[in-house]
Amino acid sequence: MSKLNFVRQHDLSQSECKALAEKLLGKLVDRYGGTISQKKDQYIYKHNLGVNAVVVPNEGEFVVDVKLGLMARSFAPKLEGEMNRILDENLS
Repeated sequence: MSKLNFVRQHDLSQSECKALAEKLLGKLVDRYGGTISQKKDQYIYKHNLGVNAVVVPNEGEFVVDVKLGLMARSFAPKLEGEMNRILDENLS
């Protein structure tokens, strides 16, 4: 299993940060499929190809932890580049 971790500092409010997380995850589902669920202040994304992600949008810090199963490992470099680009665009 391959793991990716992304952390960005920001100055958004808690509600703005949650709205951004919902927007980004919604785009992910629209583009690739999968499901989103929420547990307290965490958003959980799952795809049947072995992609599991937890997004924690806190005031001051935006954290994304991704676990890629065997079938999804080959996408790690592309996913890492895309995720860094998206987070930099939206949180810098």
